[in-house]
This record gives sequence, structure tokens and C-alpha cells, in this order.
Amino acid sequence: MNVQETPTTTPDASVTKKYLPWIDAIAERVTSASLSWARQGLSLGKRALESSAKTLSQTAGSLDEWANKLERGKNGQRPTDGTIPPAA
Repeated sequence: MNVQETPTTTPDASVTKKYLPWIDAIAERVTSASLSWARQGLSLGKRALESSAKTLSQTAGSLDEWANKLERGKNGQRPTDGTIPPAA
């Protein structure tokens, strides 16, 4: 590990500060990897929610169909010969 000493001055006093360039490289890699994982997780979550929404929409449509079928039978629209009326 190379350590470069860069003198820096502050308004109060002169201070010697050690700068380790490899730390910046590691920080950049960790940040990049974290952002990639975050993007992947958000994308996966979005797809899961879209899939769930589609499934719920289909289920709601099916429930609506059953409700309509029950309502038709309740209103006396059922044929007297015992056959089931066709679905709309």
C-alpha cells in the first residue's frame, strides 16, 4: 500500500494529512455494486407487483361474472326448463 502525504493548511494550523488512493477505488466499487443491486431489486419488485395486479384484475373480473350469473338467477331470468342461461 502506497501512502502519500500531502500537506494541507487550515486557517488555524498546518496539518499533515495522509491520503490513501485505494480507499477511493474501493468506495467507488462498493457504491457501484450497491447501486446495481438496488436497481435489480427495484426491477424485480416492479415485475412482482405488476404480476400481482394482473392476477387481481383477472380475479375481480371472474368474481364480477359470478355475481352477474347469480343476479340473473335471482331476478327470475332462469329458464323454466331447468337449463342454465348462456354466459354473456
